[in-house]
Amino acid sequence: MKNCNKCGAQVTDDAKFCSNCGSTEFTQESAEAQTAPVQAEVLDGDADVNANKGIAWLAYLGLLLLVPLFARKASSYCKFHVMQGAKLLAVSIVYTTITEITKAIIRGIFPAHVRIGLLTYYYEPSAPTVIFTLLFAVGSIFIGVLSIMGIVNAATGKRKELLLMDKVPFVDNLMEKIYASLNK
Repeated sequence: MKNCNKCGAQVTDDAKFCSNCGSTEFTQESAEAQTAPVQAEVLDGDADVNANKGIAWLAYLGLLLLVPLFARKASSYCKFHVMQGAKLLAVSIVYTTITEITKAIIRGIFPAHVRIGLLTYYYEPSAPTVIFTLLFAVGSIFIGVLSIMGIVNAATGKRKELLLMDKVPFVDNLMEKIYASLNK
């Protein structure tokens, strides 16, 4: 058996990545470490999940991720979900910023109203405005679905990485530094 360097979970010798956190860096476990202490770690892991799944789901509700971050900073289960929630929050902020800038540009190019003196004449929005609005709605729904999936995973005791969240590595580095400073 091998141990993941990132989260410490046990993985089989033929595993290419950690099923817990997705890391590809492992260390070989010694023969005596593969016996009784491993059983205790598994039980402790179950206790960690059971004790913290009631609060870990808050990590997927925007800035409420601060609650499990500070309230359960020693919990590896909460840490996993706070990391996922932070990635989702970062993606949401970037997506919203891009969406609003693009909408402002489109409204400038294709206005839905004209002002003549004191009068304002409104008319149907242009095709590009409608298309971009629909595209942005699909993206917002996708982020909402990811948030719901994270809440369900955290509340049911699962450590499952959200779709595409492995593509946001800069948040991992930032959150690792935050956890290191909290656990001093």
